[in-house]
Amino acid sequence: MSEDGARDGLREQLLHFMETFEPPSGDSPLDVLKRCDPLMNEVGPDVERIEGVPLRTVDSWRVTADVFVPRGTPPFPTLVYFHGGGWVTGNPATHRRLAEEFADGGFLTISVDYRRAPKHRFPAALDDCAFAVGWAAEHAGSYGGGSALAVGGDSAGANLAAAVLANRRGLSLPPVAAGLLLYGIYEFHDALPVLGNLVGGSDAGSQLYLPADRFEELRGDPRVSPLYGCRELPPCYLTVGSRDPLLDQTLRLAEGLRGAGVEHDLHVADGAPHAFLQLAFLEAYAEGHRRAREFLTKHVLVQSARG
Repeated sequence: MSEDGARDGLREQLLHFMETFEPPSGDSPLDVLKRCDPLMNEVGPDVERIEGVPLRTVDSWRVTADVFVPRGTPPFPTLVYFHGGGWVTGNPATHRRLAEEFADGGFLTISVDYRRAPKHRFPAALDDCAFAVGWAAEHAGSYGGGSALAVGGDSAGANLAAAVLANRRGLSLPPVAAGLLLYGIYEFHDALPVLGNLVGGSDAGSQLYLPADRFEELRGDPRVSPLYGCRELPPCYLTVGSRDPLLDQTLRLAEGLRGAGVEHDLHVADGAPHAFLQLAFLEAYAEGHRRAREFLTKHVLVQSARG
């Protein structure tokens, strides 16, 4: 098979997976993601990347971040970003191209390597993400960041971002100007039948994120299902593809934000699958990034101008 033919085959395999969450027979979801990583991390914009910046060490895990620095003159608005991967996989390297795009849009992007399940179950990842927001408020200036903050993530990372924002008062976080929520999970228990083997399974004993003995206790908790904390969210940008298995999760969050009177922008990308903002070969890619940048620029720069 030619190189182009092999690449086309990988694209078809990746698109099928992102539309169904079903890997080919004999493969695990992680097998697919590893094999298709070159498609999701093609050469991106030329921005500076500072790898492995230490944030803290907890439970023998070094919580670090990759910092992506925009071109231009600081200070830059800051985006604290949490990668997807079903709470069990992924890291800043798997989402490098995505972070480069945000930095290319003028945002100092802090991509966090938080603790992952199943070794570190809830609330470990949430605690690390909340810590990272506070760390960014204190230390972003060392990398050219200004005082204006946005918080974002994709898929499971969007769940963590929204959960941090929904609980920001209890977590004593600094002010956050905007949320960037990309095709996320906002009602954890309802999403499990769709997520399936991405997170180990759909019941208390097989899913890998929550402690099994707290599965029912945490039902409806906004730290797990931020849909129930809508009133606390800042202005948010929501996006999802029309062919994403998690489409309903974003639509439900948008409905919740409307009911709570929270400013938000919802963009459903026609024909796009899950993770489309990492798939540069898709038509929806450029338009999706343009819309996200515009929303962040409007809300984060407004806060920056105010002080």
